[in-house]
Amino acid sequence: MKSSCFVFILLICSLFKTEAQKIKGSWYWSVTPTIGNGFTTFQNPVSTQIKDSLKKQDRWRSAIGASALFGIELSKTRKLMIGLQFSNYGFTRKREDYKFLDTLHPEIGVMYDLSQTGGNYINFNYRYQYLTIPVLYSTQISGKAMKSSTIYWNIGGSISGLVHHDIRAVLNGFSAQGQKVFKLKNNGENPGLFNANFHTGFRLENLIDGKRTYIFVQPSLNIPLLNANYGKERHHLYALSFEVGFIFKPEKISSKE
Repeated sequence: MKSSCFVFILLICSLFKTEAQKIKGSWYWSVTPTIGNGFTTFQNPVSTQIKDSLKKQDRWRSAIGASALFGIELSKTRKLMIGLQFSNYGFTRKREDYKFLDTLHPEIGVMYDLSQTGGNYINFNYRYQYLTIPVLYSTQISGKAMKSSTIYWNIGGSISGLVHHDIRAVLNGFSAQGQKVFKLKNNGENPGLFNANFHTGFRLENLIDGKRTYIFVQPSLNIPLLNANYGKERHHLYALSFEVGFIFKPEKISSKE
């Protein structure tokens, strides 16, 4: 699924390449390591004990995404950035100390493995993967003293469509059905097909070749504004990303051409 999304990003960008050359701006290509988490609400009232238990179980999940954007120069210090991203959000829920005949998950079955005498646990990795169209306003905040480097502050939003959702369960200390890894559909999750997101962060650009090629790093905070799903247990996600990539500034084609 991830490779298909990367190919789609490349295809979209190639379609707009010729038109983009007529606009003063730059291409931004990056991979996006991400750590995500979330908090949970419930459709119906539940006890404080259940809420506290889930808070202890839920933790950060690492993932990776990708992006391709075009930064339109509004002035020497301001840019409008538009493009396409593969966003990989979610969190990990760690459940521990299973006993004999405990239900592991309806799609996995019950605990039969008694071969391990130590502790056991399952990491349930909740994965929500989107194609995202961001629109970001970017303004320079560094001074003239930085000759080859520039720092920008970004703020904006995006809309996203769900391309894949599942739960990747990783068993530690035991196995079930002869396996240690399961991909669970969890049909009762009822994931939302669309979301809207808020983004903000900083970007450091550094010139590496002539006047047209740069590298950049961009730490960002990403907050989906809607529920990720609409089951009995509802997930509200957030993520920290650290984009790493390069910038290419094409030569502008004159109107006479």
